Amino acid sequence: MSDFLYELVATLHHEKGMSQQDIATKLGLSKMAVSRILQKAKETKIIKLSIKLPYALNNDVGRELCRRFGLEEVFAVKRNTKEEGAVAEMLGRMWAFYMGVNLPDEYVLGMGVGRTVGQVVQHLTPMKTRNVHIVQLMGGLADVTYKNPFTIVQETCRKLGAEGTYFTSFAVVESEELRDSIVYKSKMGEKVREQWEKCDEALFGVGPVGKESLFSGEVLTREQSRSLETSGIAGNFLGHFFDREGNFVDTEFEARLVSIPLSSLERIPRKVVIAGGERKAEALTGALRTGVIGTLVTDEVTGKKILEMGGGSN
Repeated sequence: MSDFLYELVATLHHEKGMSQQDIATKLGLSKMAVSRILQKAKETKIIKLSIKLPYALNNDVGRELCRRFGLEEVFAVKRNTKEEGAVAEMLGRMWAFYMGVNLPDEYVLGMGVGRTVGQVVQHLTPMKTRNVHIVQLMGGLADVTYKNPFTIVQETCRKLGAEGTYFTSFAVVESEELRDSIVYKSKMGEKVREQWEKCDEALFGVGPVGKESLFSGEVLTREQSRSLETSGIAGNFLGHFFDREGNFVDTEFEARLVSIPLSSLERIPRKVVIAGGERKAEALTGALRTGVIGTLVTDEVTGKKILEMGGGSN
């Protein structure tokens, strides 16, 4: 067994006060297995006076980001790697652990798109939940990889034993009329929109423009990406583009976008953005300035870079 499971079980038992039987039921283990895991956690010093978590936070950076941008909470994870490509996995593992400890029953969770969101799902520990519903926030991409919204919803439902509501549509379609027929005039769209309104939390990533964009090669041509980049656009979340000052920009894609509208997104009580890597610092700064995001999950290096760029929310 991995330390990850020992740490998860130890936190559920000692921090959350769950009984061994409840943990066994939640994680699909026997009570004896849970007892052995807790004993092993003691022997390997995972359980001391406090539990050794599988991540560490830079609370100074987190507090300053909260103050600067008016955020509710920030998780500025200390980096254990210099490779930006490994940051997504690191953040994904961290938030998967957080969800395993903190995800409540009777909850509607909206899932977005991106490499880091996909890594969260990849690292989720299978468990049993009660009346948890997962809803797709944005149409899918052309490929069927772990970062595709449709795949993300399916795999999250499987690991949490949850119900799901999803789109069988691309993120951007050919016309506004087709978008409306999918989102507003179909049974599928009606069910998705109903869950959007019930959403307790939205989890999504932030993408820059240019070759690093999630849409690059999927929706946007190279020329279109370059045009967005030179027009002052910093990035997007859930397909909604914004500039460096946090102003949303009405691009040619907005009317054809199969995604939760900003008005519905803003009504969701908890909006969590998870993204890291210094190349995303400018996009994250613009995203934070929109005033939509309440919780940020990033790495401390990117957090410091955002602070160095100066300014705060509008």
